[in-house]
Amino acid sequence: MYFYDKLRDLRKLKGFTLRELADRSGVSAAYISQLENGNRGIPSPEVLMKLSEGLNTSYSELMDLAGYLESSPSTEKFQSNPVNLRRFLRENELMFDGFLLTDEDKEWVERMLTVLFWKQRQESKLEDGQTTQG
Repeated sequence: MYFYDKLRDLRKLKGFTLRELADRSGVSAAYISQLENGNRGIPSPEVLMKLSEGLNTSYSELMDLAGYLESSPSTEKFQSNPVNLRRFLRENELMFDGFLLTDEDKEWVERMLTVLFWKQRQESKLEDGQTTQG
């Protein structure tokens, strides 16, 4: 499978139109279309960075798909280790839809995740309690 097929599949998997990806990444829709149709060569790492932000996917994944990186067993092993999301939010500069998150933004994301997972845990405890009592 060629890079352009993989790029198109990834865009469709994420549910974006060409225009949406262009708006999110800052790469023109015409250029993305040419990439997906195989009318352009492999884009530069700079363009791949923009596309990774627009697709909300990892830069290294696109670099790998484009053939800039070689997959290695050590890299795959590293990726399988869980990351502490709370620490990751606090210790990294993060972007969302092309906007750099402030410390306050990251704190709100952390709060929302805390509420989400607290609610899930409570529902899970309720279900467990109902099955043992019922």
